[in-house]
Amino acid sequence: MKYLDKHHQVIDDTEQKKAAEAQATAALEKPVESLIKKEVAKQPSVVKKKHNFNISIGSVSLTAKMLFMDNLSTMLKAGLSLAPALRTLKSEIKSKYLHTVLDYLHDRVENGETLSKGMAQYPKVFPEMIIATVEVGENTGMLSDSLGHLASILKAQKKLRSKIIGAMIYPMIVLMALIGVSIMLSLFVFPNLVILFTEAGVELPFVLRAVNAINYVLRTYTWYIIGGFIAFIILFRYVFKLPKPKLLWHTLIIRIPFLGKFITELNLTRFGGNLFALLSAGLPIVKSMQITAKTLKNTRYRKEIIIMAEELEKGVSLGKSMEKRPAFFPTFIVQLANVGETTGELESVLQKVSEYYEERVDNVLTNMSSIIEPFLLIIVAVAVGFLAVSVITPMYELTLSFAE
Repeated sequence: MKYLDKHHQVIDDTEQKKAAEAQATAALEKPVESLIKKEVAKQPSVVKKKHNFNISIGSVSLTAKMLFMDNLSTMLKAGLSLAPALRTLKSEIKSKYLHTVLDYLHDRVENGETLSKGMAQYPKVFPEMIIATVEVGENTGMLSDSLGHLASILKAQKKLRSKIIGAMIYPMIVLMALIGVSIMLSLFVFPNLVILFTEAGVELPFVLRAVNAINYVLRTYTWYIIGGFIAFIILFRYVFKLPKPKLLWHTLIIRIPFLGKFITELNLTRFGGNLFALLSAGLPIVKSMQITAKTLKNTRYRKEIIIMAEELEKGVSLGKSMEKRPAFFPTFIVQLANVGETTGELESVLQKVSEYYEERVDNVLTNMSSIIEPFLLIIVAVAVGFLAVSVITPMYELTLSFAE
């Protein structure tokens, strides 16, 4: 604004007023800014969390993974979004390590990452088959179906594992009882018999001499024997973790008459089921074969399936590739694979193969006690007979020495 002062000179105070207004505005803004900062500080932080998890430490049981997949699938089908579903599951998990994993997955999903990328940071918890299936479900918009399918696979694996453990309990109890009785006799019964023979001045029988020598060695070199046993186990585990010895060992196991057939059917069950799951999820067959190979425990089967994946990549059909390996894939499977590829129903054929061999494995495990029982009876009879002779013969000879 322009005006005349008392000396009749023109004065313009526009700039001064602007400066004064700016200072007043700044003075008003400062308390407002401080208030805003205080309110923001009260609000929960939305900044990405930095996790320092050691992703190589810890383990999650098969049951926990199965329940996680099943519950997450159910929540997504009910209309709940992924992040809230993970948060809800996290609050219900009892396993500390799985709680840590879900906490990480929840934060990654909230920050815009996919679930499969978060799972890839925990390869010991989520194998490649799970990650690949989840990734396909995310890309196709059918994540809930993919998770439900994975839950079914894990449930079948858990059921099979439980049956194997249940079938082995009976023979293990019998063998442990035999070992326990033998140790008790060696430590408490036979030493007393040795004292009786020594005091009577009678020559020790062969059985007592052998047991006495074994007891002497065990008592004298106890720590050396324990150390050697531990070293042997460590060396054995180390050697058979190497690729070539492990491959040789797994090849020999397949050729053992009864055990080899059982292991073959077990691997075919997992091969058919996992390949069916991956193909149903939308993965190409070559990638599905490569992932399926990694899910098999037997390294010989794993190697053959990886080679088959390379042949499929070159244009060879699955049936032809199986036909080259009659020791690993029976004619029955080859014929079904050819029919499935011809009719375009390969997925359903693989599902039938998995169900067929799963039933065979189930029958073997159900009748395991009946199969092993005759062998156990023979072992028990021999062991009891040996122990009886070991106790009765020295007593009989001691009685004869007194009679003389």
